[in-house]
Amino acid sequence: MTSSSLALWTPEQTQLISTTIAPGCSNDELRLFAYACQRTGLDPFSKQIYAIKRGGKMTIQAGIDGLRSIAERTGQLDGSETMWCGEDGQWTDVWLSSKPPAAAKTTIWRKGASHPFTGVARFADYNAGQGLWSKMGATMIAKCSEALALRKAFPADLSGVYSTDEMEQAVEPVTVTATPAPALPAGDDKVFNAGRVAIAKATTMEALAKVTERMEARKADLSPEQQETLLALALEKEASFATTTEEDPFDD
Repeated sequence: MTSSSLALWTPEQTQLISTTIAPGCSNDELRLFAYACQRTGLDPFSKQIYAIKRGGKMTIQAGIDGLRSIAERTGQLDGSETMWCGEDGQWTDVWLSSKPPAAAKTTIWRKGASHPFTGVARFADYNAGQGLWSKMGATMIAKCSEALALRKAFPADLSGVYSTDEMEQAVEPVTVTATPAPALPAGDDKVFNAGRVAIAKATTMEALAKVTERMEARKADLSPEQQETLLALALEKEASFATTTEEDPFDD
């Protein structure tokens, strides 16, 4: 239950994310989500990026504007082009029909690359059948093809991050309902209390790391609530080390 990957958030922010932005995610999934936020530079509190559990698996999602922003920040994006086609397979750069296109194709150019990167999205594969998909099909499928192309062009920056438009056709997110926590065995309380004491006594980052490693090994003996509490305490302790400065030996 190491805390370094969540150090960019305060304990209060971590708790908020686990209940609103990434509900139902485990501690390990929260760490993966924190890494994605740090890697992409997107702000979960501004709803630029969030995690959704689908079929028991976490999916990290962002709006198409967020993906574009990440690509722009690399300084390597060198243009893009989107085209649509009908069932006849003829591509056009403007879609005028009132019917949705059969597919959209987006090409991304990256500076220094020997070839462009292309993403093709079929309407039948992504159509959610409701909302904007029933009103602006050409626009929605274009976003999907653009997201595909951006991930190909910038894999180090966008790997594992999907646009909301791509995922709308997926199964409905798992509904997380709060249920009363069962009574914990006495042994759980002993492990929990030992963890609290050990974290409080840690005086260096190295000592704290050893404590969190021991807690990780014993997390099967802890309830989710106890794990979250210990994680918050470890984050708070880590933050206190970060704000402590060494005394200047030349300072009177």
